Amino acid sequence: MSATDLPGFTPRNERLAKKLAGDPDHAAAVAEIVAEIDEADRAYKMQLAAVRKAGHLTQQEVAARLGIQQGAVSKLESRQDVLWSTLLAYLSAAGAQDVTLTAMVGGKRVEIALAAAAADDE
Repeated sequence: MSATDLPGFTPRNERLAKKLAGDPDHAAAVAEIVAEIDEADRAYKMQLAAVRKAGHLTQQEVAARLGIQQGAVSKLESRQDVLWSTLLAYLSAAGAQDVTLTAMVGGKRVEIALAAAAADDE
């Protein structure tokens, strides 16, 4: 017997669909958040390729510098998340130096040296 065979059990995705169908404002808010996430993913993917292109490099050239296949660089450029150490290796292979990530938190600029953060990955 599976959970879906239990009396009164409703799968989570069905409950969510009912909630969204019954509350158009909530559904619109969820749709807006999903659109923002999709745009952030698109921008992230574009930015990795943009860094490589700014270095006037092909995926094949970056792959050779990393000691991997070109297809792996393509996959890396389209991934939604990577380890900081992987990001640092990619950026270094693309010619970036002294990489720092910057974020605004509570109105204050926070900078993270990627090399130090990547060392924590290991």
